[in-house]
Amino acid sequence: MNNINPKDWEKMLLKYKFAKIKLEADLEILLREYEYNNEYNPVEHIKSRLKSESSILKKLEEKGYEQNIENIEKHIHDIVGFRIVCSFLSDVYDIVSIIKNSKTFRIKNESDYIANPKDTGYTSYHLNVLVPVQLEEEVEYVEAEIQIRTVAMDFWASLDHKLQYKLPKEIPLHLQRELLECSDEIKVIDMKMQHLYEVVKKYIENK
Repeated sequence: MNNINPKDWEKMLLKYKFAKIKLEADLEILLREYEYNNEYNPVEHIKSRLKSESSILKKLEEKGYEQNIENIEKHIHDIVGFRIVCSFLSDVYDIVSIIKNSKTFRIKNESDYIANPKDTGYTSYHLNVLVPVQLEEEVEYVEAEIQIRTVAMDFWASLDHKLQYKLPKEIPLHLQRELLECSDEIKVIDMKMQHLYEVVKKYIENK
């Protein structure tokens, strides 16, 4: 049961809105600077979102926690979500390095699902960052999740997400196998495209 005071909810959500705005601006600066210094833009596109009230409360319920502000801030780590989609595998790790080396925010934790994919076949690089938000009385660090992946990984994840909604909770074993096979094929494509990218780079450098 949700007994959260509407005013408390509004105040909490405002912090996350501020964090989203600040993170958008900070990432824009970092990536523009990288593009200027390297004469290359590794980003295909960036998407961001603020989790809805219903999604936040549903996730808290699934985790088995009472619905209150304290549990939301402690146990829901992706209220602010960013997805950075890159062209090549090397771009993913370059962007991870850019973010980790920034003094703008703190890294809370990271998960390399490219080196260690999930059982479903999901691959991506996740960074949870703490964004400094200047409030009236103090600076508060607000958590946000950044997912960094290639176009190929994003293609698989998007279609897998759509399929999950249509499938029963227990996915049939043969479908699990097929999804894993598709994920493996995506990895091969990423490796081939990375190889082609490196060949082209060398060709340009030696021209």
